[in-house]
Amino acid sequence: MNRKLIRDVWIVTNDERLGNIRKGSILIEKNTILAVGEDVLAPQDTEIIDGQGFIAIPGFVDAHKHLWQTALRGICADQTILGYFQLVREGLLAAYRQEDVRIGTYASALELINGGATAALDHAHCIISPEHADAAVEATLSSGLRGIWAYGYCPHSEEKTFHRHHDRIVDAKRVKSRYFSSEDQILRMGVAITEQNLLPFEFTEMEICSAIDMNVKWTGHTHCNNGPAPFTRGIHKLYAKGFLGPLSVLSHCNEFSYNDFCMIKEVGAHFVSTPDSEIYMGISKPTNFIDAISAGIDIALGTDTVTVMSADMFANMRLTMNFARHQVNHPAAAGFQSVPEQRVSVRDIFRWATINGAKALGIDHLVGSIVPGKRADIVLIDPTHPNLAPVIDPVFSLVMHGQVSNVDTVLIDGQIRKRGGHLVDVDLEKVGNELVASHEHLMDKRKTANSAVAEEVEGWTERLRRSAVA
Repeated sequence: MNRKLIRDVWIVTNDERLGNIRKGSILIEKNTILAVGEDVLAPQDTEIIDGQGFIAIPGFVDAHKHLWQTALRGICADQTILGYFQLVREGLLAAYRQEDVRIGTYASALELINGGATAALDHAHCIISPEHADAAVEATLSSGLRGIWAYGYCPHSEEKTFHRHHDRIVDAKRVKSRYFSSEDQILRMGVAITEQNLLPFEFTEMEICSAIDMNVKWTGHTHCNNGPAPFTRGIHKLYAKGFLGPLSVLSHCNEFSYNDFCMIKEVGAHFVSTPDSEIYMGISKPTNFIDAISAGIDIALGTDTVTVMSADMFANMRLTMNFARHQVNHPAAAGFQSVPEQRVSVRDIFRWATINGAKALGIDHLVGSIVPGKRADIVLIDPTHPNLAPVIDPVFSLVMHGQVSNVDTVLIDGQIRKRGGHLVDVDLEKVGNELVASHEHLMDKRKTANSAVAEEVEGWTERLRRSAVA
């Protein structure tokens, strides 16, 4: 049926005008929300979805993700950020076949959908050949996940296919032409630039200009170093060159000051935080959320990489909430003063995980709230589980107590991707078997990869530069 009516559901619209609707209905035609309210009538030939007892929310937007790494889940549990780069991005990536990219990307997209995320920004730093790029795109498309697939430009030190860095730019344009010819697609093209100062600046310039030429979002790990090396630094040079703007999605930004956040606000660039991985892996100091808020930044959230962290947006919201509150409360408590009024509310955090992520991806006109005219990216939450009942305020409950197990139904672009707690039209046994086979193949290469962790970062940087310039 082309029409669906989610009936008698508690709706968290995420819209200030509509607010929360205690018992309402959502009428959907094809991929678009037609009506939201208490007295929505269902035309004939409408599929009725009984929402009685459920909470409807807009889907989460994971604005910083590395989908391809699923087969390496947990491998960096005791690594710092340097260990991650050398073990995964440099060491094990060399062993990745196209089928490893495909199953890792597909399984990760399913994990996000299962957890209530309907869109993501994927940093595809797994492209060591055109075939790897195709495998990653096709896997994401087949999952039904909305978002941006960002072509990862970072070269590998042992290049076998791309003989010059320019070859990657050419291949990115090939991918854009082949897979992303329409702006109406739920998956769009993007660019993930090489971390600044790993390569000469002219290569960074080339990468960003390619995104601007293609009119796609570009994203990068920004000012998240934990040492004296210039790795990931250089935002002021990008600003001076005029490269920052609405197409820019800057991740981490741990070293940013209030003035830095004002700078990116001025040009309309976006900021994504992944506090879970940033704290765990020692990525510089934690981002100052209060400075970002004071500068008027719409903070977005991401879960980063399953080589270390969970893809659970509920857990990510809680950690973010706790850390933001700590930034406000700790100075007062340390001085034996009264704790000030909370600067960051639970509703703020919910917006960071939904509509703000949509803003970062440039799709907030389509998703991020449940209002007429937007696409039907909707999640139904079962609040009867012991961890949620009773629900006094749905946003409070979801942010502070929600779990993936509460996600009953997921719609993306009007299509039901999860129903009754189970992914639809997915052979989980087959996916699991392929993922294990990929994992075993990669683990056969781990001994060699582990030796790379002990190398100096300067040596790794020099190898990357040689491979790009050659």
